[in-house]
Amino acid sequence: MLPIKFLPLFILTAWLFSGCSTIKVDTDYDPEFSFADIKTYAIVHKARAGDDTLTVDRIIDGIHTQFEAKGYTKAERSNAEIYIVFHTDVRNKTKIVQDYQYVGMSPYRYRYGGMMAVPTTRAYNYDEGKLLIDVLNPKDDKIVWRGIATDSIKDYDTPQERTDYINKVIATVLKSLPARRAIP
Repeated sequence: MLPIKFLPLFILTAWLFSGCSTIKVDTDYDPEFSFADIKTYAIVHKARAGDDTLTVDRIIDGIHTQFEAKGYTKAERSNAEIYIVFHTDVRNKTKIVQDYQYVGMSPYRYRYGGMMAVPTTRAYNYDEGKLLIDVLNPKDDKIVWRGIATDSIKDYDTPQERTDYINKVIATVLKSLPARRAIP
């Protein structure tokens, strides 16, 4: 049994090491569109100048994996019942944090003296990446489902680590996309 005095420390430690994801996901959808009878999809991606083709290929592979896991079948664009379009964006951001540092003599050590809290402001620069995935109805080219993932970009040492991270982001974004119903 954990002594009660260690409970706050235990909770804080569990929270810090629970692997909390920093990926922020927003989704939206057209409530009038039904995924019930949708079977096939096609990824429609137009390469832009300067695209990182390694990352684009990883994203395409990750989308295929997630859609197939949800029961959809890859098709040629002309035969697809829905289109998948994705976009990426990276922006440099600045986060400003203010905290307090205590200066002066400790009142506990000398039983006198003033300790003073001095505000300290720090600015942190980081790159924020976004992955936007749209599901379109090819009949009218309207978006029927949209997922956006936002996260600070991390450095990974190996291609496998990059692939694993991209797959994690895509799985997180597509988590709320309706799965295809199994036909009895």
